[in-house]
Amino acid sequence: MDERLNEINRELKELNEALARQGRMEAQWKDLQDQRAERDRRVMETGRVFRKEQDDVDRLEKGGLRALLLSLTGDREVRLSKERREALAAKLQYDQAQRDLEDLDGRIGVLLREKDGLRIDRIRRDALLEEKGELLKALGGETGARLARLDQQLDELEHQRREVGEAISAGRTAESALSAVLDSLDSAEDWGTWDMLGGGLMATMAKHEHLDDARAGIGWAQQCLSRFRTELADVRDMEIPQVQIGEFATFADYFFDGFFTDWYIQSRINDAQRGVEAVDSRVCEVLNRLQWMDQKLAEEQDGLKREREGLLLRSSGSD
Repeated sequence: MDERLNEINRELKELNEALARQGRMEAQWKDLQDQRAERDRRVMETGRVFRKEQDDVDRLEKGGLRALLLSLTGDREVRLSKERREALAAKLQYDQAQRDLEDLDGRIGVLLREKDGLRIDRIRRDALLEEKGELLKALGGETGARLARLDQQLDELEHQRREVGEAISAGRTAESALSAVLDSLDSAEDWGTWDMLGGGLMATMAKHEHLDDARAGIGWAQQCLSRFRTELADVRDMEIPQVQIGEFATFADYFFDGFFTDWYIQSRINDAQRGVEAVDSRVCEVLNRLQWMDQKLAEEQDGLKREREGLLLRSSGSD
């Protein structure tokens, strides 16, 4: 009987790990839908800005009264160069918004497929729970009831630790991505200072190279932060300090809102550093809380395991 009970517990553990996703999916599903609405609005807005900027370029390139007047004053090429830079910045912002939306759509699709696969697992779990109930009643008395309570508590703790662990993993990835962006910005700041002091072409090129690295890294960091937020949705009931989407959705604008048209201005690099540092600090704060929580859950889990083992060792199955 004990051997069969152990087999049932092992299979139930596997099924419960899979089915625990059903409850967690609801929080994740709502969060992803909220994020999708935000990203969809972002795509529409950045697309509108890009089209406007591109229209400005097209009008100057094709000629017309405005282009003629600028040509007469000698300002046409200067204005055209400025409009092209602004169109490029708007295009980069629009492309990033589209990539963020595509990333969310992919994750929504994965979640839907996972929900579809849970029906058979639920049927199997119900059958095993029925069999386990009969075995525990056969064990008799207080021991069977206490074992059932301990198993339930251990299952709940393991599910909680899994959720916290997934959030920690996502948070570490996000923090790593932010650190990489900060490294690029720090290097750009150093080279920018040298450039302002007359460092020449080499300093200018090095500064621009590090700014390109920061721009590339910010898109990845944005997606990592989005994943971290989704994982935090699983642990909201555990009193984790919440990271608001506003902190994540807008800090990338340091790189897009005029950054490419005026990236030689050193103060904009400093603005970007402060923005990313603020988000990085918030991520580290949440990670520390998650790690503390995982330690407390592990201690509680170990205590229940010791109690269960002692109960089984002491029990003759007749009490």
